[in-house]
Amino acid sequence: MKKKVTIYIFDTNIFLTGIDFNLFEGVIYTTPSIIEEVNDRRYIEKNRNILNKINAAIETNKLKIKFPENTYIEKIKNISKKTGDFKALSDADRELIALTLELIEKSNKRVKMYSNDYSIENVCSELKIPFSPLYKDGIEFRIAWEVYCPYCKNIHKVEDLNKICEICGLKLRRRPKK
Repeated sequence: MKKKVTIYIFDTNIFLTGIDFNLFEGVIYTTPSIIEEVNDRRYIEKNRNILNKINAAIETNKLKIKFPENTYIEKIKNISKKTGDFKALSDADRELIALTLELIEKSNKRVKMYSNDYSIENVCSELKIPFSPLYKDGIEFRIAWEVYCPYCKNIHKVEDLNKICEICGLKLRRRPKK
């Protein structure tokens, strides 16, 4: 019986560990936005070896860069609003989850995401996307977040995270729903 090939999806924080891509049997995917985060000018000197590894992996087809379809991005936006992670995720994070979901639905392969980001893990957990952290503990259970004012205790829309409360002027925060 032929072994089913695995596709691995890497988040920025996985690349930044300097991981050896050859430790993974199968193909690794990420999005253009994730590569841009690794390639940030502020860290270019520090990340030179990492970028060299990435370029070598792209040249040998070990690493593939793909942008997800918009329908998957929209689905991730909606799910992350439901879980309360929308504002905690960057566009790059949402694109990465969308790519993972797209590959799960459209490829005949096992797909697993690697990320050390709790909000990414939370959304993946909600969607039953296989994920794993690297070099740290991941989330232990799925969390539904709510946005609230720490002073007047009013509950706000998830999209209002980090905005200012119109009643008392404090910055809105998030907490697990009770």
